[in-house]
Amino acid sequence: MKIVPTRRTDYAIRALVYLARDEDQMVTASKLSEEMAIPKGFLHQILPILQRNGLVTSRPGRTGGYLLARPADEVTLLDIIEATEGPLDGGECALKGGPCHWEEVCALHWVWSASKDAFADQLREATLARIAADDLALADGTATVPLDAHRGKKRTS
Repeated sequence: MKIVPTRRTDYAIRALVYLARDEDQMVTASKLSEEMAIPKGFLHQILPILQRNGLVTSRPGRTGGYLLARPADEVTLLDIIEATEGPLDGGECALKGGPCHWEEVCALHWVWSASKDAFADQLREATLARIAADDLALADGTATVPLDAHRGKKRTS
């Protein structure tokens, strides 16, 4: 099972990371698209979602653009994911109607619920400010690459 952001969430994170680099600087959608390799059509779908969820503000016109609606250290990865995908807890049984014979709870409930809560806690602790700082450190070559980094590894399947 893969646990990765959808394309919509990926592009939202990219856009917000760019806006977090200089929180007071108004940035056009064209600049966001160009700098973060986000297709313009997709970006024009994502920015209104981020605005409705209080993550960005915008100003129309020649001097307009987008900027963060609140400080990057107050925006969590969970905020971004829930803005683009909806609440993390869908309230569904982990067995999705499979061999679950119990009316109130399934046999996986305890482990699935605890795992979801731990995942949500990690997303809640990860701030946009930290992610943007990590992004800059990686770009500068000053970040320590973790041993479990997924890029550059040969996959065996």
